[in-house]
Amino acid sequence: MVFSQLMPLLLLAFPAPATAAPESTALPAAVIPAVAWHPPLAAAPDSTGPAGREAAPAAGSAVRWIPGEPAADSAATRAGPAPGPIPDLYLWVPRTALLQPAEIARIVERARAIGARGLLAQVVGRGDAYYRSDALPPSEALSEARRAVTGYDPLDSLVTRAHAAGVEVHAWMNCLLVWSAPEAPRDPRHVLNLHPEWVARLRDGRRMTQLRAFERRRLGVEGVFLAPGGPGVRAWLGGIAREIATRYPVDGVHLDYIRQPMVEVGYDADTRARFALEQGVDPANVGRLSPGGRAGLDSTWRDFQRRQVTAVVEAVRESLDAARPGILLTAAVLPTTAAQGAGAQPWREWLGSGLIDRAFVMCYAPEVQTVLDQLTTLAADAGAGGRLIPGIAVYNTPPRAAASKILAARELGFHSLALYSYDTLFSRPLYWPELRGIITTTGLGRPPQEDAWSPR
Repeated sequence: MVFSQLMPLLLLAFPAPATAAPESTALPAAVIPAVAWHPPLAAAPDSTGPAGREAAPAAGSAVRWIPGEPAADSAATRAGPAPGPIPDLYLWVPRTALLQPAEIARIVERARAIGARGLLAQVVGRGDAYYRSDALPPSEALSEARRAVTGYDPLDSLVTRAHAAGVEVHAWMNCLLVWSAPEAPRDPRHVLNLHPEWVARLRDGRRMTQLRAFERRRLGVEGVFLAPGGPGVRAWLGGIAREIATRYPVDGVHLDYIRQPMVEVGYDADTRARFALEQGVDPANVGRLSPGGRAGLDSTWRDFQRRQVTAVVEAVRESLDAARPGILLTAAVLPTTAAQGAGAQPWREWLGSGLIDRAFVMCYAPEVQTVLDQLTTLAADAGAGGRLIPGIAVYNTPPRAAASKILAARELGFHSLALYSYDTLFSRPLYWPELRGIITTTGLGRPPQEDAWSPR
């Protein structure tokens, strides 16, 4: 199918309002609510190997995983499910879907039935675990589930069933976002109780734990973030990833909220001391300098913040490489340059250097045109090739809009896609059948044609 054949479907599904600018061709608000970054991903997924692990394939080439020895019982050693209507499909599975053993069986059966290649299963939520952990306290919801089923381990159950069905499992872990409830965590083992000094601080000196709920909403932050500048935070996250990778034969570790909150932070003691050591000035005092005195410091500060987040990814990568060489490290990342800057998330650098093996780019906007613009920009990134995987939201979009985005991604040469999220896809009885029907009638299951339109 060429792009010219695709356009009638897009226009039929969502004709642009006559008065709307190209950047804001949105569906009626009554049909689609405003987009929000997911709870991880409510943007978020967000949200997400060392240099030389693999040369980047050419744009539009088929996805091939980084070579490495798979675990003996990993999905890589088994025949996968029969291809479904969306080839190379991944599903984000939020932690709330993992609380019942019967639901684990349904997740795997549905994934197999639709031909999904892999599951990104959220097993680290808000500083708590949905698996058997020594590094983290169990989530309160999991503790409740274990009262009904003694010793229940969602990750063990999911990996066992999924690998038997030939479906990959990637352990999705929220990294720097560690709490979002109005009340403080009750478990004394929670990181906010063990290490309050690790919490990110705002310019006014307050820790994020001191923000009230209405302030979080006003600032647009999802919850409490840790400061990436401290060595303790990096070691802690690296240890969690290592624990998962050594206890379970997961196919990969998937990082989410591997970024700063969308407000200016970085005024904790560790970060200030590191910046002062490098630049000879406390970042808390930069605002008091004369224009001449602060020349260049603003951009230096932003670069410094990016390096702090990158150091966390490096710590996780090093921990995984030491514990289980060859395991995949992926990340849910923000789609726009502005968001990447505000979140101090230079994921293109991570991908280019081999620090991460795949980037799942969260194209979650409800508007079809916005997502098409993002996909076109991503498709032009020839250096990334098949290692860029667009993530399409279904939680804020009706099936026809989601189908338009999926079809466009396929026509632009993306061979792998991810949907956020599993629970939305199947909690609405007619959502998946309608989405599948639209995609099937357009022939998405076929490989892209040689004459498919692509940006040049």
